[in-house]
Order: sequence, then structure tokens, then C-alpha cells
Amino acid sequence: MAVDKGQALLKVIEKIPMFSRVGATSAAAVLQACEFRTLGSHERLCRAGEPSDEMAVLLSGRLGVYSESGVEIAEIAPVAPVGEMGLITGQPRSATVGAQEKCSLLVLRKPAFERLMRANAQISRQVYGNVVEILARRVQDGRLRQVESEAEIRSLESQLEQMRSETKALRLAR
Repeated sequence: MAVDKGQALLKVIEKIPMFSRVGATSAAAVLQACEFRTLGSHERLCRAGEPSDEMAVLLSGRLGVYSESGVEIAEIAPVAPVGEMGLITGQPRSATVGAQEKCSLLVLRKPAFERLMRANAQISRQVYGNVVEILARRVQDGRLRQVESEAEIRSLESQLEQMRSETKALRLAR
């Protein structure tokens, strides 16, 4: 039974984009660097503006992502990471994350992550390569959203101009 749980946890590590393609041995090293944590319902994992000193992987339960005003802006389902980029960038937390129900998490603290990266060049190369790919995809997605937004703006401006023309014509018809 413990072997099955261990294998399942290794698969969880390998599903995290930052750790994809690190291989079974390296995934085991990542898993060993992690600790388990539980959160009770409505307990906070992190608050916007706090230092990014750990990442968490949700194993069970549901997490909510909240704006600074407390409005829920997203929900996190199991096998999703929280705070992984902060381990590398050092940027403060961008949102508050809290448990919507009891949650089980794997947590990788920044000192353990940094030790792991220093101790294993292969893991370090793969992780940083994965991060570059993730960021490149995010930039590309942002560019696509920008192009779509610009097209929508042009369409709305055209509709507005048409409405202005129609309004002008109605005024002249009076």
C-alpha cells in the first residue's frame, strides 16, 4: 500500500509543469524535499503581498484564490501547484489562497528547493528549462489575448461609429 501511495505521489510531482520530465529518480528527490501539510476549512495558505517562500501542491480538497478585497477569483483543484514561480522569482504573493474545505498538500519550502537545485545539476537544468518554457507560453498566450482584445476593440469602435452615424441621421430626419 505504501508503495502505491509513493508511486502516486511521484506521478503528482511529474505532473507539475515545473518538474515535468525530470525523471523518476529526480522526482523522488523532489518528493523527499517536500513536507506534508493539512489545512482546515477556511484556513489560509498564503496572503497577497507576503514573501513567496514556499510552493504547495494540492493533493486533496479545494483551494480558493482571492483578490485583495476578498472576492474569489479562481478555484484550485487537486494536483495543481500554488506559488511555484515565487520560489524562483522571489516576487511577493499576487493573491490570497485559502482552503474551501479540508485540504492535504505537499509543500516545498524555498530553502529545501534551493538545496535541491544546488545538489543536483540535472534537476536544476530541467526545472529552469521547464520554467523558461512555461514563461514563454505565458508570453505567447498574452500576445494572443492582446491580438484578440485589439480586434474586439476595433469591432466595438466600428459599431460605435455606426451608431453615431445612425444617431446623426435620426437627428437630421426630425
